[in-house]
Amino acid sequence: MKRQRSVIDDGDTEIIEVESAQSSLQQASRKKARVSHEEPDNVVSDEAMDEELLEAQATQLRNKKQLDNEPAENGILETVTCTNFMCHGYLEIGLGPLINFIIGHNGSGKSAVLTAITICLGGKATATNRGQSLKSFIKEGEESSTLSVKIKNGGDSAYQQEIYGEAIIVERHFSRSGSSSFKLKSSTGRLISTRKGDLEEICDYFALQIDNPMNVLTQDMARQFLNSSTPHEKYKFFMKGTQLEHLDGDYLIVEQNLDTIDQDLWKKQEDLKVFEDRAQKARNLLALSERQDTLRDRIRHLGEMMAWVQVEEQEERLAVFDRKLSRIDEKIAASEMKAAGLSEAFSQTEQLFENANRALEETTNTLAPLQEEKGQMKKEFDNLKAEALTLHAEQRQISEEIKAADERIKKAESAVREEHQRLSDADGGSHDLRRAEIEEKRAEARAAKARFRDHENELPALEDNRHRAEKDHRESQTPVKDKKIEVQISEERLGSLMRDRGQQQQAYPPNMSRLLSAIRQDDGFQQRPVGPIANHVRLLKPLWSSILEKSFGGALNSFIVTSKDDQIRLSGIMQRIGCPCSIIIGNNNAIDTTDKEPDPRFDTALRVLDFDNQLARKQLVIGQNVDQSILIQDRGTAIDTMNSARLQNVKQCFALTKKTGEGLRMSYGYGGGLSQSHVPAYRGSPRMKTDIDYQINFQRDLLQSLRAELNQLERSSQEKQKYLTRCEQAIVKNKRDTQHLRLELQQAENIVDELQDALDQDAVEEGRLDVLKDQLTEANEEKSTHEASYGESVIAKDKNNELLRASREKLASKDVIIEDAKAKVLKAESRATKCASQRSSALRDKNAAFDSVESEKLEREQYQGERDEESQRVDEFTRKANYFCPRVPVDEGETGDSIDLKLDKFNKDLKDAEKQAGGSRQQIAADAVKVLNALNQAKAEVESIEELAQLLKHTLVNRKDRWRRFQKHITSRARVQFFYLLSERGFRGKLLAHHKEKKLDLMV
Repeated sequence: MKRQRSVIDDGDTEIIEVESAQSSLQQASRKKARVSHEEPDNVVSDEAMDEELLEAQATQLRNKKQLDNEPAENGILETVTCTNFMCHGYLEIGLGPLINFIIGHNGSGKSAVLTAITICLGGKATATNRGQSLKSFIKEGEESSTLSVKIKNGGDSAYQQEIYGEAIIVERHFSRSGSSSFKLKSSTGRLISTRKGDLEEICDYFALQIDNPMNVLTQDMARQFLNSSTPHEKYKFFMKGTQLEHLDGDYLIVEQNLDTIDQDLWKKQEDLKVFEDRAQKARNLLALSERQDTLRDRIRHLGEMMAWVQVEEQEERLAVFDRKLSRIDEKIAASEMKAAGLSEAFSQTEQLFENANRALEETTNTLAPLQEEKGQMKKEFDNLKAEALTLHAEQRQISEEIKAADERIKKAESAVREEHQRLSDADGGSHDLRRAEIEEKRAEARAAKARFRDHENELPALEDNRHRAEKDHRESQTPVKDKKIEVQISEERLGSLMRDRGQQQQAYPPNMSRLLSAIRQDDGFQQRPVGPIANHVRLLKPLWSSILEKSFGGALNSFIVTSKDDQIRLSGIMQRIGCPCSIIIGNNNAIDTTDKEPDPRFDTALRVLDFDNQLARKQLVIGQNVDQSILIQDRGTAIDTMNSARLQNVKQCFALTKKTGEGLRMSYGYGGGLSQSHVPAYRGSPRMKTDIDYQINFQRDLLQSLRAELNQLERSSQEKQKYLTRCEQAIVKNKRDTQHLRLELQQAENIVDELQDALDQDAVEEGRLDVLKDQLTEANEEKSTHEASYGESVIAKDKNNELLRASREKLASKDVIIEDAKAKVLKAESRATKCASQRSSALRDKNAAFDSVESEKLEREQYQGERDEESQRVDEFTRKANYFCPRVPVDEGETGDSIDLKLDKFNKDLKDAEKQAGGSRQQIAADAVKVLNALNQAKAEVESIEELAQLLKHTLVNRKDRWRRFQKHITSRARVQFFYLLSERGFRGKLLAHHKEKKLDLMV
């Protein structure tokens, strides 16, 4: 079928004829009128009128005031850069926003800039008339070349400004080896794309038509156009520059496609008749085979039951496996639960074993220093004892010497009395009077001497009192200083709490924040460590903050890992950061304390704590027994509660005391006995999360308590200072009285000497008496010397006895301490041995439990494999049965064999019936479906092609009409612009366009 196409360039009259297609759907041939577009006869006159109107507009445009020429915000070339391109090694040209002129001598490379723009923006090498390939543009002696063009990309209509920014940089790289590539970069130089398609999108967006001679007119093309162009060539140039030629070619392709569609449509309409005949025959044959439907339905139903009875048999076998696996799973679950419990028990015994060994090591380490101290004390005691024996022997010897002196004094006094009696009988009694006076004065002198010595003997006791007072006062200063430091620390801590509002980092060792940051940045852990534990604990009752913080100790600073590798890795990080902390290896198995907690009427450490991590909770349960540590505020109530019948699931009890922050700990021993220990107040910043206002109030109360204790210690120290002053005053008074008594003694002795001298002058025959008196004086002096030595010995012995008693008491006290330490060592050894035995037993039980679990899992895997095979077999049977038909119920009592017998009988009957009908029902139905489907498909194709053809015809008519209008308007615009530009230069001229003759000429 031939299709005629009229020339669309006819400017006078244009008619488009379209031959309609024949449709077989209506079973009739009919002709449709062609859609036509006819221009009126007065087209030429209208164009003449348009030209006159356009010339008038051009004149008005010339007389208009020249407006400012504002540069565009985008789509302007800003910079062109050439590297190793043509004659340039490196050239960078900056372009203005409006018109640009590039000047230079011949051969300087001006046209290379235009060539670079054309090639960089995707133009072909042949379009430049400067070379046949990109290799010809590479500078002589170089292997590659690079071109770059920067395009302005500002304003509201910018192209993807969020990606490229204020400018788009286009680069093209090519080499002599033939490689070539594009790069699209943002204004910052970041590479965005290397696809040429993206460059074409940018050029289309900014209307950069590099291959359009209206946009890019090379020197060679311009010279050729000016020298040898004819009106036909000018018209062709005009059509190409305005894209009219391209549109005309597109419409020609559409018309050719329409011709092809019309031919295909005619062929398919002829084929419809054949399909209709085949469909009618298939309908007749299908109606004939419907008579055997009852027999076929029975066979089909038996076939469906035959398919699904096999599935049911396989499903029953699968159910047997499922029941067996269910029993094994229950057994495995019970075994795993048992293994988890035994593993938890092993972890507890492991922790207890480590604690027992640590306690044994600590108690053993404390015994050796105690024994060394006892040895030193025993040596001192032996020295004091030896010194006591020496002093005792010395006293006994001095006593003997004093007794001998007393005997000599008695003899001398008796001889002196006899001599005085003899002399008194000789002088008539005056001598006796003088002697009596002398004896009286001597008695007074002895009394004065006794008072002096008694008073002088009081001085050592006073000195001892002063030394003890000095020691007590000096010792009282240390608690005052320590308490002042505690008050200062408490004041600083209160200020820190009020200033930082409870930031926990201040409570941890230095570099803790760096350690946590390093842990977060390290991705090498199998499971990220948990810690410090205090970070995951919130105290619900701040009343117990001090006691629990002190009781938990360093455990709150610990970290928890779940593997040995993680422990080694974390330890290395701690050493590198300089923040060593304890590392505990735990596991993720949950621990249930429901049945192991005390009576609900008691608060426990676990019940007043809230955890956001189960590992932290688990470690405090294992290591600190928080689940079995009850809390009772009143100390008396706590003691009565613990002293009564032993509480179930209770290991220890904490109670508060009157001193702020301090408490009492009571725990059951291994033998059931109750032990008590003091819990000092926690002086550090709180590590567990809690109510900060309560902590501030608690710190204020603690500070007030510390200040009260400080005042009491200062008052005690002041009292001891006053007592020391009184002791010093007593010594001063004793020395002053001693001096006074010394004077009295000297005066009494002087009186005795004067009387003795007078008596001696009267005694002429007292030579023998003098000798006797000298003997008596010598004996008295010897006795006095011995008495003084005895007194010194008594003082030394008393002092030695005091030291010996103190040393004996210290030695006995040390023995008690050592015996207690030995008992603790024995107790710790027993505990360690018991824990080791428990650990070994728990380990054996744990390993046996896990071995049992593994054995049961292996057995399950074996049954699971058999079950999976059976499941696949069921799936395969089910898939095949579903493929055959949806599931149907199997009649009761039917088996595969019974159904098979029935199928054989019915199939034999059906074959006989089909032989009479000429084929099976399925074959006849399948053939009918194929024929009818082919008919419906052919009809649908014909309708679709007819619809497409009509749509293309109407579209083509509309497009050609718009093409002519565009041709008219763009020609008129060219005439106006040509007229206007000539008038601007003082010329007159016209642009003559003959579309019918395809000519364009200029008249000036």
